[in-house]
Amino acid sequence: MKIELKELSKTYKGGKTALKNIDLTLASPSLIGLVGPNGAGKSTLMKMLTANLLPSAGEILIDGQPLAKQEMNLKSSLGYLPQEFGLFEDLSAEQFLDYMAALKGIDAKAAKPEIERVISLTHLEEKRKAKIRTLSGGQKQRVGIAQALLGDPKLIIFDEPTVGLDPAERVAFRNLFADAAKSKLVILSTHIIEDVQSACDHLIVLNQGEICYAGTPDALMAKKSASSLETAYMALMDGRDRA
Repeated sequence: MKIELKELSKTYKGGKTALKNIDLTLASPSLIGLVGPNGAGKSTLMKMLTANLLPSAGEILIDGQPLAKQEMNLKSSLGYLPQEFGLFEDLSAEQFLDYMAALKGIDAKAAKPEIERVISLTHLEEKRKAKIRTLSGGQKQRVGIAQALLGDPKLIIFDEPTVGLDPAERVAFRNLFADAAKSKLVILSTHIIEDVQSACDHLIVLNQGEICYAGTPDALMAKKSASSLETAYMALMDGRDRA
């Protein structure tokens, strides 16, 4: 899958500009880290990539075709975990995944092995029958990750997927995301710079609605003469040439 953003901008009612003239090409296979301070435009960008928000100017091309013509194809090949993700608290984790599989158009025969696959990937075996309201915050997050993986989507977008997970779980899921990105386009929006440095092969930094860096994590570290990506990122935000 190839996604091209051409002079993409978004201005909300009241005049607040969330994105300004974004030019960007995203292509699989790749694991792309999307970072930036609060209000940088990350959520707006992800909502546009999932066809949940229209741009004020510019266009999005999916495999060379305008998004408007490819919207159904996009949504059928999309796995998405937004930051605020609603769960049906009285369903079990397994029942919820069955419901999400139906929404994604996965037929009943194919849904059962697919649910087994994502439960295994997200280590929910012991909680599969538990009602969602009884799960911890980290376990609920794992259910959200599992539903995004249903159907083996070509494009997966995660918004803060490791929030609420303990350090060992974060490492496991970073490995899971990296493995998925061997054949897919995976976009990981996070404020945990360690997740990006450990897993992502490409980095996009947004600030005040504009791209201030696009490239590899290693190239940013070299540019800022930094020993860690977090130090390089902070130097970039501060406008310093050296970390």
